[in-house]
Amino acid sequence: MDLLGLILPKVRPSVDGVISEPYVYPEDIILELKKDGTVWKNLQAFTEPYKRIRVSYINAARDRHVEFAKRLDSFIRKTRENRIIRGYGGVEIYYSQEYSKWIRTCGR
Repeated sequence: MDLLGLILPKVRPSVDGVISEPYVYPEDIILELKKDGTVWKNLQAFTEPYKRIRVSYINAARDRHVEFAKRLDSFIRKTRENRIIRGYGGVEIYYSQEYSKWIRTCGR
């Protein structure tokens, strides 16, 4: 979001530490994705923002074991089918490279 110019100046101080760190994918989720060669191959073709958003969504349910498993299974199933998961509230706009290019041309 920082590269897209979507961070408001008033919240920047509270997020600077988080956005300066590289995203680290949870190892257990990555291991599950690698178990299926088709899933892993398809995943590599998805955009980095999409992968981060989806894996973060799964990881956010870590303390709710049933929900965590449900989210991971859904992600694996859709990825095996080479389909992206459409998010709620229009989050899928952040998945695409085209959006990134559009934002840069707008000067945001």
